[in-house]
Amino acid sequence: MAPMRDGGLAGLRAKRQLSFGRLIGALGLMTILFVVGLYTLESVAGQLAPALGGYSVTIAAGVNPVTPAGQVAAVAGHYLDEQTPDIAAPELHIPPRVLTEVATLAPDARRFEPAISAAQAAAQPGRIVWIVQVSGDFLNLRDLPWSRQGAPDPSGNIVIDDATGTILGVYPHDPPGT
Repeated sequence: MAPMRDGGLAGLRAKRQLSFGRLIGALGLMTILFVVGLYTLESVAGQLAPALGGYSVTIAAGVNPVTPAGQVAAVAGHYLDEQTPDIAAPELHIPPRVLTEVATLAPDARRFEPAISAAQAAAQPGRIVWIVQVSGDFLNLRDLPWSRQGAPDPSGNIVIDDATGTILGVYPHDPPGT
């Protein structure tokens, strides 16, 4: 029998232990990444849960919003949730649900929400806004920079400034988009 050149049986055991060690290390790393991923997903989903609902997001050509769509949905959902204590008949509460989001330039916003005044839309032509179509408790109890308080409705559009995340206007409609 010819002698083994690479260290014999001891060398073979060392290689097997090295391979087993790498396997254990790789499995450990994968487990850590999986747990961190689950934790991140749970954290993000927990923050956005009131506003989620399988909605569509459209970004107009040439528009580069800085606010993520999920954050925009959370702003709209939070706005509607804040009104819940003011409902005269709490049994009529409608949980917020985002239907669509559109990011566009302010002058084009009237295509998606005709109630926006032409003067407001034209005032800052480079301003990016989000038009968020939502169902929920649109009580519309206060004036905003682009809209005035008015009659409540179970759905409508919320216009949000992309640069600041500030709600510019609330436009109740029944049914959505009318």
